[in-house]
Amino acid sequence: VTPRSIIMGLTTEHLMRVSKDVLNPRRPYPAPAAATATPAGGKVKTPVPSQFAPTKEENLPPYAAVLPLRAQDALTHSHPMPKVRGIISSPSGLESTSMVFSYGLDLFFVPVQSAKAYDVLSPGFNYVLLYLSVAVVVALWASTSYLASRKALQDRWK
Repeated sequence: VTPRSIIMGLTTEHLMRVSKDVLNPRRPYPAPAAATATPAGGKVKTPVPSQFAPTKEENLPPYAAVLPLRAQDALTHSHPMPKVRGIISSPSGLESTSMVFSYGLDLFFVPVQSAKAYDVLSPGFNYVLLYLSVAVVVALWASTSYLASRKALQDRWK
């Protein structure tokens, strides 16, 4: 459910998160602007064989020669992280969150949520309504099972 990402330490002193979809080698080539346009080197790109073509469910971004790095994918934001020697990642108790620790000239730790915190309830969650709705469902289940067993018993006596 959670999209996979790769964490990179850049020479610009940032830690970046890049989605694995952007690095997928099966990304489709964008449609050429003109039929006569050819890429550098004069080679024309041939269509991808059907067994390697992306499916509609994958929704892969089109191929780009340069990786699109978005500012919101920077893990360090305004904290420079120079001369990164290592990055350690470990899972947390939540499926949507991983813990990332980077070391080098400095130490940096951040919890990473690549798909937002979908498995965490907000502080304003209405617990009373949740408990009330569960109680109503259990009461309806108990009453309908009692009525069904009573009707089955009456049908046997006929």
